Amino acid sequence: MSENNYLVSARKYRPQDWDSVVGQSGITQTLTQAISSGTIAQAYLFCGPRGVGKTTSARIFARAINGFEPDDDAMAFNVFELDAASNNKVEDIRSIVEQVRIPPQHGAYKVYIIDEVHMLSQAAFNAFLKTLEEPPPHAVFILATTEKHKILPTILSRCQIFDFHRITVPDIVSHLQEIAGKEGVKTTPEALHVIASKADGALRDALSMFDQLVAFSGKELTYDIVTEQLHVLDHDTYFEVVDFALSSNIPDSLLLFDRVLARGFDAHHFLSGLGNHFRSLMVCRDQRTLQLMEATPEVKAKFSKQASVADLHFIVDALSITNEADTHYRTSQHQRLLVELAVMKICSLKNPSKNSLPTVEKKKSIDELIPPHKTVVVADQDQGQAPEVIPESAPISVPEPIFTPVASVAASAPTKPIVLPVSEAVSEPTSVADPVPVPTSVPSLEQPMPPKSLHSVEPISKKVVSGKLRGGAVKLAGKSKSLSETVDSESKNKENEVDESWKEEVTLEKVKAAWNLFVEGHKEAKRVSLVSTLTMCEIELKGNLVTFHVLNALQEVQLNDERTDLLFHLRKTVKNTLIELSIHILPEAEGQDVVKVFLSDKERYVEMVKKNPSLDALRKKLDLDLG
Repeated sequence: MSENNYLVSARKYRPQDWDSVVGQSGITQTLTQAISSGTIAQAYLFCGPRGVGKTTSARIFARAINGFEPDDDAMAFNVFELDAASNNKVEDIRSIVEQVRIPPQHGAYKVYIIDEVHMLSQAAFNAFLKTLEEPPPHAVFILATTEKHKILPTILSRCQIFDFHRITVPDIVSHLQEIAGKEGVKTTPEALHVIASKADGALRDALSMFDQLVAFSGKELTYDIVTEQLHVLDHDTYFEVVDFALSSNIPDSLLLFDRVLARGFDAHHFLSGLGNHFRSLMVCRDQRTLQLMEATPEVKAKFSKQASVADLHFIVDALSITNEADTHYRTSQHQRLLVELAVMKICSLKNPSKNSLPTVEKKKSIDELIPPHKTVVVADQDQGQAPEVIPESAPISVPEPIFTPVASVAASAPTKPIVLPVSEAVSEPTSVADPVPVPTSVPSLEQPMPPKSLHSVEPISKKVVSGKLRGGAVKLAGKSKSLSETVDSESKNKENEVDESWKEEVTLEKVKAAWNLFVEGHKEAKRVSLVSTLTMCEIELKGNLVTFHVLNALQEVQLNDERTDLLFHLRKTVKNTLIELSIHILPEAEGQDVVKVFLSDKERYVEMVKKNPSLDALRKKLDLDLG
């Protein structure tokens, strides 16, 4: 590069023809064919992110339709560029409209390139509409913008729209290699991949970073220099983190994260890079998805090697953890702890090793099976021995087969079954007549279970109920259910059942009797407001329709809240399932003062002002609001 007339690479190597435009082959081919066929539109809209070639393509198109060479001075008389960010007023657009009428001095077309056209004001857009729709035959407008959604639909409908996409990493790397060769700079593919990834699809950004790195390192760019100067974490850091996670090495992984923070990297940058690393491990597991990863063959080989060691479930769980941490990072009060917790979770996905933090195993408690104050009776049926009573203070051991899965119970049955106690007040073990046998065979899982799978336990359940056993549980084939809970739920279901065959005669006396029972029940529950509403209601019976007359809407809401329970109570008490319920508000009698049962705050204040008008004057003086 010349030291006297230095130009940045973005200007020095700006494309001058269609062949040198990077990564927009579809658009360049369309425009080339339009020029060759003579189908030149009156207006074009080039939209897309920054640094993808919108303005460059507009200049090439303007030269091509006029037949100018890149260094032709006549281009200045035919191509006019306007920055809409600084010229967004109506006067600026009116000056363009007046210039459009003058035909070109050289060439066939006058081309107006308006950059960042979305910055025009509403009035400027309106002033531009008519000219954009019907311009002179020698005028062509090319509008460029990075925010297409801000442009009026009436403008969009008058233009041919070309969407420029982000330039891919391989295209940027290829272009950088070409420029490095022209500048005599030695580079490595890994270093150029880092620059291309950092540019995020913008070629101009990539060229700016390239110039910055060349200014720092001279004529040689290495992977270490690029990662250090661009402040990017290298792949080796993430490879090391995953190796620690595969060996469940939590301490070293936390120390590595601390070193990353000491180097000045942001915790969120580390977290997002770790998620991207696990994503690369995922796509490297299959040759079909390997094309989704943009990296050099050497880096892909390293990822494939580590992906072969990490199983699929580990990678998916790690991705889930990093994604969850990334979602909560912005709102976290302790962001470093959030990332450290995510690292520890990832390291805990594998079996712990000797270098990992000690794990605490959950203690198995016999309390989950039998309460500590109960007595366990063990009997040996094979030898006919007397039952053995285990005192409360003695440690309780449960035979291992009681926890055996269903598939293995049939193969090995326990020799000493567990017999549950009959009563808390039993002092002699001989009061238990028959021990509870544990079935020695379990039906196959493929066969349907019989209707009564606990038929063998049914006789003892009656004794258990008569003995007032509370808290005892029976475990069979991996499932447990409290006998007392079973009996209580069955009795409650029977009480709550309504026989559909009930068709007894409905009389007003029966309805009032059921009504009084309903009121008494709520009196015991101390629901004062509801009881007050119930006692003020009037009951009317027409056939099977029971109508309750209430005084106001508030009482209607209260009864509607209890409608289901009330209707069920009436049907059950009267023994008629055809009873229906209706709630009606009594109309106000003419000429009769109706006392309001409920007043809002505003209504209460109005009544107070009627009695004392000076109260409203005080409110206005204090500037109080009624809300």
